[in-house]
Amino acid sequence: MKKMITVMLAILLVASLVLAGCSAKEEEKQSLRIGVMSDLGAAPFVVAKENGFFDKLGLDVEITVFKSATDRDTAMQTGNLDAAMADMLTIVFYNDGAFDSKMIAATYGDYVMSSTPSLDASALKALDQINVGISANTVIDFATQQIAESLGVEGQVETVAIPQMPVRLEMLAAGELQAATLPEPLASAAVLGAGEKVSGTLELGLEPGIFIATQAVIDEKSAALEKLMEGYNQGVDYLNDTEQGTYIQLLIDQLGFPPTLAESFDFPTLAHATAANEATFAKVLSWMQERELTTSEYSYSDLNEGKFIK
Repeated sequence: MKKMITVMLAILLVASLVLAGCSAKEEEKQSLRIGVMSDLGAAPFVVAKENGFFDKLGLDVEITVFKSATDRDTAMQTGNLDAAMADMLTIVFYNDGAFDSKMIAATYGDYVMSSTPSLDASALKALDQINVGISANTVIDFATQQIAESLGVEGQVETVAIPQMPVRLEMLAAGELQAATLPEPLASAAVLGAGEKVSGTLELGLEPGIFIATQAVIDEKSAALEKLMEGYNQGVDYLNDTEQGTYIQLLIDQLGFPPTLAESFDFPTLAHATAANEATFAKVLSWMQERELTTSEYSYSDLNEGKFIK
């Protein structure tokens, strides 16, 4: 009888240890709610989630895709997101509004002005007025002015505020605009629709795309953000090493990329997460001050948290 009791106690002990181990594993699993925009910078996050890279790191990631910066900002400021793809104007606006947040990484972003057919850069220069579809007071607005200045046509540009990116693309295709500034790959979709690429931020050496997190999340979920960046880098490796046909439909379905890109778009080589570009930040802040969008004199270090870049 004593032997049986001893065996039973041993079984119960093992069972309790197993349950405790399972419970500990469940407790260790962390979660983040992130927002991404419908552009190429979101691709590493999407493929990392689809392929289970985050899960293997012990991180549960909920991804919400936004087609306008306004909707993303609302989600961030109402506490429905922990972190999000954004741009350097956003981080200034947030902190000006006492919404404490930081840049934690750069994200891929090329903001490109595309024109209607037959209106290349030379033809645009000959126009007295160039109607360009933008999203006002956003990175698209900033990019549009930088591109216009590089072409010497800033005095000819008349911007038209169209916040929704797909609508901007549709109006350009319909000839209702002479040009529109769009993130990739929507800009390439415009070119595939017989449009012309005029210029873009990467061509000008500008990198305003960033990933941001609230200060509260940086303080409370630091380990989760480290895993997020690690999973992002694994997503980058997957995209760079995998034949495009394997994943392009996933991006079309989840990010709302135009289906025409399935056969005609060449996905760029991406880099692992890097720190937000300091020179671009200085240029963005100066532009915002000139436009009277901010009176703040932030330094780069005021709004940047670099500990998540490995």
